[in-house]
Amino acid sequence: MRFDAAIVGGGAAGSILAWKLAEKGWKVAVLERKKEAGGKVCGGLVSHRVIRFSGTEAIMNEIRGARVFFPGGKEVTIGGERIYAYVIDRDAFDREMVEKAMAAGAVYHTGFRVERIADRKIEGKEAIEFDYLIGADGASSMVASLHNMGEIEYINAIQGHSKDGNKEEYVSVYFDNTISPGFFSWVIPDGEKARIGLGSVERNVRKKLNMLEKKIGREVREAKGAIIPAGLRKLYVGNVALIGDAAGQVKATSGGGLYAICVAASSLADSFPDFSDYKKRFMKEFGGEIKRTLMARKIFLKLKNEDMDHIAEYVESETKMISRYGDIDYQSEVAKRFFVKHPLATLMILMKRFFI
Repeated sequence: MRFDAAIVGGGAAGSILAWKLAEKGWKVAVLERKKEAGGKVCGGLVSHRVIRFSGTEAIMNEIRGARVFFPGGKEVTIGGERIYAYVIDRDAFDREMVEKAMAAGAVYHTGFRVERIADRKIEGKEAIEFDYLIGADGASSMVASLHNMGEIEYINAIQGHSKDGNKEEYVSVYFDNTISPGFFSWVIPDGEKARIGLGSVERNVRKKLNMLEKKIGREVREAKGAIIPAGLRKLYVGNVALIGDAAGQVKATSGGGLYAICVAASSLADSFPDFSDYKKRFMKEFGGEIKRTLMARKIFLKLKNEDMDHIAEYVESETKMISRYGDIDYQSEVAKRFFVKHPLATLMILMKRFFI
């Protein structure tokens, strides 16, 4: 059977897109190498926009704020007055999206390992013919590699869980270049357990996680590693498009990508099969935010622990502003307002790390 669209990857990106395309009447095949959905290493922290778009019932906890810990020991509490985010069961969420896609008419081929893609045909345990190919196959996308759609950088990540602290309504964020160089560490309470993890520009994340365990006094179980993309690939080449981690549609400051997936899936489904229009729509709605987080990441990579401790003093003085404008999807708004209010402090740090 020939399909209008063949989607490689049946995770959240592939399944949400399959759902939206199938709803519009397109014949869609989803090729997933695993036998069932789930298993992604993810903090599972999402906004009300993701909840509304997906209609998910996989909510486990509500988050009302954050406790931010700086290298020198200063702790700053932000929020507390409203719900800023929701913690979802990521495996249940992915299964929901598969069910929605299948109910709309998408055809799933699980346990499908792609062996060859050529002449509008994917070969594996069977042959799938297509008119358009979409890579939703993760950060190390084979589809992107085969079609020379660009190289990107990666953040090495690891996450496990702890049984204590699970009833909290605040996430904990730790900045410390000795433990999570170039990124941060986190504790996310999901109502049943606490998800504990970190990102790092270095590869020895298991060793770094051991350091985090000692710092926070918790034992982390069942830790799994992953990579987070940092950089946008080409969104399309000819009759091939990318979505989700494969495209680099991730906020480089936090590693979050589910809202970007929702925007991309909606843009691509509305544009299909005009991939040029898909790119225009996505970049107009969310591409600018991703570019701003990539710029912020370049600055953050230059900061040392002493710089972060210096910034902590200003963050503590601006908790009301951060609480008011904080948005996990559009993080650059707070950064912009912070820079406007403290231009000299910002300029001094930038001069020190980039030009001196």
